[in-house]
Amino acid sequence: MAVLDSQLKEVAVAIRTSQAINGFISDDPRLSYTQDGQARFYARVGIKHFQRTDDGQFHRLANTYHDLIQFGRAAELSYERFSKGDEFLAQGEVREYTRDVDGVSRTDEQFLARRIGHDPNTTTYTVERRPAADRDGTERESPERGSADREPAEKEAAQQEEPSRARGSRRGRQLGAAEPTAQAQPAATEAAAR
Repeated sequence: MAVLDSQLKEVAVAIRTSQAINGFISDDPRLSYTQDGQARFYARVGIKHFQRTDDGQFHRLANTYHDLIQFGRAAELSYERFSKGDEFLAQGEVREYTRDVDGVSRTDEQFLARRIGHDPNTTTYTVERRPAADRDGTERESPERGSADREPAEKEAAQQEEPSRARGSRRGRQLGAAEPTAQAQPAATEAAAR
């Protein structure tokens, strides 16, 4: 049985991918509810486009604008967290829908977001982590990897990351551990009182 367990751990699983977009919220988002009471988040979003020229420079093209929607509890959370002007990354899928415009049937596209978050390349934020047991009730395990197992790009990124942490740069703060939050402070106060 132990041999079978070790063989199962070695099975390679393909990385599951999905469509994604990045852009900015171009107008105030809206929250509505479907007839069956399900939350629906709607945002008009802009996507910036660039074209690389022969000399290696990038030329800015006109923005395009699209509809982004999301349903359920995630829709309510997105409505609380996003405002006009926020830059985001969204994972999901493009879907077509048909609607009547002045008596004429018209087919349009919208992006159905399964997940959406602020773009970490353009947004400064603080991560407040909950204890692992509060997240989803399950422990997540990952195989341990030593430095010898790292890919060359990972090694280089880790080496570049260390000096920025020591300098206290913005990049180092974003990539490093989260700053202490109000939730973590009472534990420190209790330890000091002992």
